[in-house]
Amino acid sequence: MSDYIRIVVAFTRANLVRFMRDKTFIFFFLALPVIFLVVFGMIHSNNFSGLNIAIFDKAETELSRKVTDILLEGDMAEEVEVYNREEAEELMISGEIHATVVFPRGFGEPNEQGLPSGEVEVIYSMNSARAGQMLTSIMDGIMMELDRQVTGTTPILTVRSEVLAQEGMTDFDYVFAGLLGYTVLTIGLMTMANVIPTDKKTGAIRRLRATILTKSQLILSYSITFLLLGVLVFLLMIGLGIMVFDFQMRGSWLNFSIFTLFATMMMLGFGLLVGGWAKNDVQASAVANALMFPMMFLSGVFFPLFLMPSIMQRIAEFIPLTPVVEGIRLIITENYSLLEIMPQIGMVAAWAVVVYAFAIRMFRWE
Repeated sequence: MSDYIRIVVAFTRANLVRFMRDKTFIFFFLALPVIFLVVFGMIHSNNFSGLNIAIFDKAETELSRKVTDILLEGDMAEEVEVYNREEAEELMISGEIHATVVFPRGFGEPNEQGLPSGEVEVIYSMNSARAGQMLTSIMDGIMMELDRQVTGTTPILTVRSEVLAQEGMTDFDYVFAGLLGYTVLTIGLMTMANVIPTDKKTGAIRRLRATILTKSQLILSYSITFLLLGVLVFLLMIGLGIMVFDFQMRGSWLNFSIFTLFATMMMLGFGLLVGGWAKNDVQASAVANALMFPMMFLSGVFFPLFLMPSIMQRIAEFIPLTPVVEGIRLIITENYSLLEIMPQIGMVAAWAVVVYAFAIRMFRWE
């Protein structure tokens, strides 16, 4: 066993030296995830387009229905159906809705002067403060206009806002988790799938076959090489996220590191499968792209799964990158432990067993 490990370490070291000397490879290896981070980070760190809100009408009066109709006119606000306050708070914390509007019992009923009165409640999380303040301002404007219509001058109808104590998820937090998942995809699939066919083309792998290096040692050394290089990418991504976009880690860095390394090892198996099977870089590129694009667009990397049609959400459950993105997002945004994301870990482990079994079996030396 010691000789086995020594050979793996030696070949891994040789690969690291080879790749680190290739400035073009390192540039593109680091550049693509960083470009996506900068572009999507700039879009989502300052972007605001419309309000997703939950509405609880406990009053069910003519006035509450009238205020709701005015609020939902146009494209400024869109109602999301929820069943109770607890569900609404969970959706606000996860970033799926911006705020909740509550019409309490008695809203719109006549006061002592016989005029409709009441107070509307606007609830939002700290990370949706801008959206919550905007909604509060909109509700203020609606109430002032109705006041003028009903009384002429007296401000009977008012708005009260409340901020949840628990900090919620920003748009950038959601996108950043997806981009980290995309980084796992590029490290694991695209790099490995392109490097191995190139080494075959140059005859490097064929020459290694004549040495004592076994197929499993070759595959393991390639995996460790790109796993170590991937650490550089993650450090760069996280550093930029913290310094440029004010990313705040809500979970454990240790849990994040363990899960991300495990997920990257799983995805490296797909790169090994494609690169080891392909005879040349043309075959490898075609198959890698066929695998990569469904993972990119159906696993929640760029588009939240809850916005997809139900049939697409069911398909996404069987995509290898989906548990990776979900696991990263739950750790960094909701402070989940490794025990709490065992379903995602189990799916990643299952994919790893399957893909490495096929990768070893289908590997070609030439």
